[in-house]
Amino acid sequence: RSYVTATTPKQRSGATLVLGLGTLAATAKAGQYAVQAYNEWKESQPSPEELAEQQKKEEEAKAKMNSEAGAGDSGNAKEGTGAGAGDKKEEGKRENIFAKMFNLNVGSKYYEGGFDDKMTRKEAALILGVRESSTAKRIKDAHRKLLILNHPDTGGSTYLS
Repeated sequence: RSYVTATTPKQRSGATLVLGLGTLAATAKAGQYAVQAYNEWKESQPSPEELAEQQKKEEEAKAKMNSEAGAGDSGNAKEGTGAGAGDKKEEGKRENIFAKMFNLNVGSKYYEGGFDDKMTRKEAALILGVRESSTAKRIKDAHRKLLILNHPDTGGSTYLS
């Protein structure tokens, strides 16, 4: 095969050299930033003495919480209030990470609350983001949209889809 080009091999070698040197310079700069970030991270890590002190404080706090929990549970003779039941933490309002990262309000209209043992129409409507009196078409559209958002191929959970 013969190719027709407007440049000679000598002219192309100059451009190739410039592009190669540019790539080398960019790679070197990236390496420099990586070393700088590593050094900053290493400096921010606590020293072994600080780490030991922090672990000691955490152990003391756990011991204090366990002793307080033991005093509070002494009158409870119910089953199921063992170690697993007392470990639940109070959950505050859940944070929407998409709104924080991308300055968007993605998924804000969907229900984030707890659930009853048996789902009610009201709860289903809250989850889908529609009214209880919505038409079947609107409910199907909302369901489809929610499934697409939670599909594993788009980063969703296999459990939810």
